[in-house]
Parts: sequence; structure tokens; C-alpha cells
Amino acid sequence: MLYTLTLYLHILSAIIATGPLFGIFPLLNRMEKAPDDQLQSYVIAIQGVLRAVANGGHVLVPTGLLLIWFGGWSFSSFWILATIVIMLCSLLFMARAFKPSMAFAQSDEFTKIRFIKMVKTATYQYILLMGILLWLMVDKPMLW
Repeated sequence: MLYTLTLYLHILSAIIATGPLFGIFPLLNRMEKAPDDQLQSYVIAIQGVLRAVANGGHVLVPTGLLLIWFGGWSFSSFWILATIVIMLCSLLFMARAFKPSMAFAQSDEFTKIRFIKMVKTATYQYILLMGILLWLMVDKPMLW
């Protein structure tokens, strides 16, 4: 029962840590057409999406560790080591990709087109990283 509950929380947090990223694209499309006086509300909405993604990760990691422990997996398994490495990279990536774009949104050099490009690129890259993590967790490839 505890394993099933932990698995459910892990899957739910994976959805929360990934799903909202897809909501950024419609926001950016609307932002492209929005008048300048509305741009700040779009930036705030994007910040909210990124906060939801980060908070999903706060549950994802501990439940994942519990599932490894409950499942009897070795931390030296390829898929677990690869997941940990990519997860650490994704944390660094999120800080280096999204924080500068959010800081750029508050700067005097802000331009709508450049901001949209920065956020779109970072979002595609982060979705790719999350996709790789999801594949590792679901497929559990064993290379050794």
C-alpha cells in the first residue's frame, strides 16, 4: 500500500514537473501579439508556470528515492545513475536558462521578441531533458 501511494505521488509530481511547461507556448504566442502595457502580466504568468514545475520537482525527488529503496534497486544501476546525473544537470539548466530570461524581463534592455525566443528555447530544451528522465524512469534501461 505504501509503495502504491508513493508511486502515485511520484507520477503526479512528474506530471506537475513537466505538464505546465507546455502551457508556456500559448502564453508566448499571446504575448507576441499583446500590447506593451500587458507584457508584464505574461511574464508573471510564465514565472508562475516555472514555479509550479519547480515545486513538482520537490516531491518528485524524494518519492523517487523512496521508490528506489522500496523496489530494492541498486543505486549503481545504469538508469538510476543516469537519472541522477541528468536530474542534477536539469537543475543547473533550469537556473541558467530560465532565471536569466526572467531577469532580462525586468531589465531596461527588455525586448518582447528576444524574451520570447529565450523562453521558447529554454522550454524546448527543458522538455527534452524531462523526456529523457521520464524515459529512464519508465524503461529502466540496463547498460551494465
